[in-house]
Amino acid sequence: MEKKTVPEKNIIAVIPAYNVEDTVEKVVNNAQEAVSKVIVVNDGSKDNTLKVLKNMDVTIVNHSSNQGLGCALRHGFKAALKEYPDIVITLDSDGQHDAHDIKRLIGIFIKDKADAVIGSRLIDKSQWANFPRQRLLGNILLTFLTNLSAGRKMSTDSQSGFRAISGLALKRFDLTTKKMAISSEIIYELARNKCKVSDVQIKATYDEEISNVRAINDISRILILLLRKRFTIKKRSPKISGDTPSHRYKSA
Repeated sequence: MEKKTVPEKNIIAVIPAYNVEDTVEKVVNNAQEAVSKVIVVNDGSKDNTLKVLKNMDVTIVNHSSNQGLGCALRHGFKAALKEYPDIVITLDSDGQHDAHDIKRLIGIFIKDKADAVIGSRLIDKSQWANFPRQRLLGNILLTFLTNLSAGRKMSTDSQSGFRAISGLALKRFDLTTKKMAISSEIIYELARNKCKVSDVQIKATYDEEISNVRAINDISRILILLLRKRFTIKKRSPKISGDTPSHRYKSA
């Protein structure tokens, strides 16, 4: 059995999970190669997801009923912050993100002295053909509106669920969203706290049968969030300064 390489930094992966009994084990196993600890939030799965997780070396946050992606990430972040992380990684449990890319996100995080790194599916336009058309158009529109409302360009893919966020920055977040709008809210919190954000190209794979995106409802929620945040984003917190995790790290 291959020995796991223990990261020098305290890196916690938070993985929301809903009805992913066929994919979650592989995602967790691959993530564990790059992080110190994995926290999986079982968001009221109706299949055998929880049973699979109980047979793995992971920390489980269990919801008895489905509460939504926003709640799952918020509760996962709460559990992660108790571990005093240097970096918190988020990725999806359905296999659309390649967990092996975690090391690439961490590398950019350290190289750029960033407070967050977003895994972007939209940097390389040649990869756009891999997107379901409706989802691609929705992501481009929402990314444009999110950046516009934030007052500056934060990311090329505001709806990406693959991220690396410094523990110090995450600690300052004020997240309230329960559903899919959490991705835009995270971007807003990064802007509000004047965080340095970098993007890195990733490849994403989509399976329509397990896609959890309900386009109309999700876009409506995100637009409502954008309008609400647009009137509060000017009340920005001071820039994160001092000996932050991202500023402590040096490339090997």
